Amino acid sequence: MKVLLRAPAKCAAFCLFLAPLLLLCSGFAQTPPPAAANFQFNDADLKLLQEVNEFDRQLSSKGLVMKDPELNAYVQRIGEKLLGNQPPPERVEFKFRVLRDPTINAFALPNGSIYVHTGLLALLNNEGELASVLAHEITHVTNRHSYLENRSYRKKMVMIDIFQAAAAASGYFPAGSVVGLAVGMAGTLGQFMTVMTIFGYSQEMEREADHNGIERLYKAGYDPHAMPRSFELLDERLEYEPVEGFYRDHPKLKERQRYSQEMAETLGGRDLKTGTEDDYLINTVPAICYNIRADQQARRERTALARSKKLTAWQPNEPNYLVLEADSYRLLGAKTATPSPEELEKHGQAEHKKRYFKMTEEEEQRDLLAKNGGGDQRAANYTSAEKHYLKALDVDPKYPEAHRGLGFLYQQEGKKSDAIHEYQSYLDVAPAEAPDRLRVKLRLKTLEPGGADISKEASNLKSGSKDRPTQPSAAVEPAGTTSAAATAEVGSNHEPVTPDQSSGATKTVNDAPPVRQLPTVKPTSQTEQDH
Repeated sequence: MKVLLRAPAKCAAFCLFLAPLLLLCSGFAQTPPPAAANFQFNDADLKLLQEVNEFDRQLSSKGLVMKDPELNAYVQRIGEKLLGNQPPPERVEFKFRVLRDPTINAFALPNGSIYVHTGLLALLNNEGELASVLAHEITHVTNRHSYLENRSYRKKMVMIDIFQAAAAASGYFPAGSVVGLAVGMAGTLGQFMTVMTIFGYSQEMEREADHNGIERLYKAGYDPHAMPRSFELLDERLEYEPVEGFYRDHPKLKERQRYSQEMAETLGGRDLKTGTEDDYLINTVPAICYNIRADQQARRERTALARSKKLTAWQPNEPNYLVLEADSYRLLGAKTATPSPEELEKHGQAEHKKRYFKMTEEEEQRDLLAKNGGGDQRAANYTSAEKHYLKALDVDPKYPEAHRGLGFLYQQEGKKSDAIHEYQSYLDVAPAEAPDRLRVKLRLKTLEPGGADISKEASNLKSGSKDRPTQPSAAVEPAGTTSAAATAEVGSNHEPVTPDQSSGATKTVNDAPPVRQLPTVKPTSQTEQDH
């Protein structure tokens, strides 16, 4: 009797031991489900493919794709490692790209283009976590999920609620920022494109992508536990999210974390690769720096602060990262660095939504200052900002952005003589071609004795308005790359200029090489925006 009871247990244990070995020995190729294995293109599929190829072209031509060679090579290398020796399906060419968008998302197009948002890259901590995202998206391509889902929608039209959300999605994002810009572009090509890039696929397809993705992760030599760890990070709640896409759906994240953890435990592989945070940051820092500036522009100061803290923890004496953190503290004003428990509740989210859409930044700051402790919170944030600006100047006394940031800070605090000193210091050390030299000179005129009073600036400063750098900082991309989204300039109405959505025009970035190991960053001046 004992033997009969123990034999199945031994067999089960042996099967659990054998399963990972079988996966490794089976090569990288995965057997697609019947619907994908027997897939034949029809007219609707070819029409979708045509739309997708046009979407691909627009993302590149409008400067929304990061051009940093080392960053792109890093992401492409991870993607190719996950593909292994598996030949691509018909009409698929795999390309792994980084999209300039601070929302936390990734998506795959059926032609093989896989996009990871800078917002998601800035959140993750190592190569294994990034590989888990790419492995999931690869499955959507190999298993023909886009085509099959599109066919289902065309036949049943049962997803009307999602289509309505997709139609409205492009209007959820703040005007003049790159947040969600790709969403709006997708919407011009059809509602299904928006559904595909934001809301994901059916529950069955998404689970299939997780299941196949974690197997692919393991076969490529990555620790499969990286997938459930990435789901933990994705559940971060720092800002109000206008559109809760697939990657931020809280109930689904909890479920995905649970079953991916179970799969990882079955596979084992804790001794396999995840990669170090140091290696990950060296390769992705251009995207993270760009994303911090984009978050600052989009009134996502909490997220900007969290990401800049990651960089200063990694390289605590790098002036560029210190200024990014200082700017984030200054831009917080009277806002806390993390949301209170009340803000995370349903009522708190509704209040945040109201402030985000119905209040200007100045109105929001006045509202926060009127609350109990608002003045103390702003004073604490300003103190932290000053500390980081000064530390950057301790490292490099001629770092222009630190002087400019201090000028903004002191002017906001009403420290007139200190602001004059920092603005003048900025002009002394900033390059002659710096696009914000004229603006700083105008600032000086308003502060110096007998200077002209610019009523809008005076009003903004009294209401707690904050100056926002609008051009990403030096550690974004190498000289000569094109990026309209990255180099938003300030127009006469003080609104940042985003990529021209009709002409596809781009501007040239004159950035110094990104900081990857600890070189001295050549300062690049930035335009700044008044609010």
